[in-house]
Amino acid sequence: MDRGFVGTMPAATDREDEAYLEFVEGIRIFNALSGTSPAAAREWDTTHQPGSAEDLRTMLSGGPPRPVNRRLYRTSQEMMWQGVIETYGKRKDELLAELDRYDRLGPGSVQWDPAFVYPDYFASVEFHIQPGNYHADPLAGYIYHYGTKIFFLSRNDDDQVQRTLVRLSPAPADGLVRRILDLGCSVGQAATAFKERYPEAEVWGIDVGAPMVRYAHKRAVDIGLEVHFKQALAEATGFPDASFDIVHAFILFHEVPLAIGERIVREAHRLLRPGGLFIVEDFPTNIPRRPNTSPRRDDGGEPYADDYVHSDFHGLIRRVFGNVIESYTPKSFLPMRVATK
Repeated sequence: MDRGFVGTMPAATDREDEAYLEFVEGIRIFNALSGTSPAAAREWDTTHQPGSAEDLRTMLSGGPPRPVNRRLYRTSQEMMWQGVIETYGKRKDELLAELDRYDRLGPGSVQWDPAFVYPDYFASVEFHIQPGNYHADPLAGYIYHYGTKIFFLSRNDDDQVQRTLVRLSPAPADGLVRRILDLGCSVGQAATAFKERYPEAEVWGIDVGAPMVRYAHKRAVDIGLEVHFKQALAEATGFPDASFDIVHAFILFHEVPLAIGERIVREAHRLLRPGGLFIVEDFPTNIPRRPNTSPRRDDGGEPYADDYVHSDFHGLIRRVFGNVIESYTPKSFLPMRVATK
């Protein structure tokens, strides 16, 4: 049944499903807390053999060793997706009809193409191990949104993360903000936050997944905000040159290969008018690799993240824009990088 909303997302179909998903969230909270201890946070060093029982106790103190922590993370993520898919699956026909109806509603608009050809770097991956990725399941937007509720441990039910980042992001030096583009918008949380901050601006959100932009549009209509969504590649948006004052990307670059990331930065530069801002929030980068270590094992469906965090992302932006400002945003877990065209 329709049980209303939790924050800005449809609630689980029944109380039993909700209780199960709360249990999964509890597992993730426990794992996150145990993972902050020095013993759990460090990589499990298989080259060091404990010399005594006391040495072993010291190694294990404060939380589970890294392999257990990572296994619990992976298992809870699998449980999370299973629970969300099952609860929305009980209303699948109703929700699909809802998307069809909202496609024709305003404010705002949505554009998507049933014949869209997905690039291999995207279609060959199930990001965050979400079954069907962001495109194969027509309910992927609903599923992803509830999944991020659990990922953020209920601290983003009302888009607090995106609203904070948007509120603290700078405006162009001349103060002109007429058009904004959010790259890789997923379910549109940053796009709607930009519309709230700049109500007179024309705001667009693009994502490669059709189910994502359809759900993002539905969500914006429910909130009552005029935002436009379009299915498109971040590296080839189809918008004219110099047509935006702000181009924004939230946790996008660690989800694409480095070569695609460079194309996205160059596309952002093309889209911005002189004086416009490119604003990126993503993982820290320029992290040196430890000698004689293999790439980090991908337990969470982020196959491109390891290359990204060890890359010279600052250098890439400087090569394209000639400048980059990095500021660690208060109350944020991600650095904010700002470049001016």
